[in-house]
Amino acid sequence: MKADQLGRLRDILQAGRLIISYVQDTTEAAFCTDQQKQDAVVRRIEIIGEATAHLDEETKQSLPQLSFRQMRGMRNIVSHDYGNVNPKIIWDVATIHVPHVCSVLEKYFEKQE
Repeated sequence: MKADQLGRLRDILQAGRLIISYVQDTTEAAFCTDQQKQDAVVRRIEIIGEATAHLDEETKQSLPQLSFRQMRGMRNIVSHDYGNVNPKIIWDVATIHVPHVCSVLEKYFEKQE
């Protein structure tokens, strides 16, 4: 795989790990009232979505367990429809979907070494 593609995947993994750290030891109720945590998570979601936009088809096909289209779509929602972003949905992304993405990418990079 090309170096730039690996770099984009690493960007996604790093942003995902940061999201996980931001919500660690936080309840959903606390997250939904903490604008600063929401902003931090949303920023990293934007980074994940933007990185996916630069992935080629070969890279996407090498990771069929991940929905890059949904990642990009979530980025578009938080960036363009920011007034209607539901903190509960952001919480679910951060606590359900992002850990899955990180798990898949960690396994992928382990195989690359």
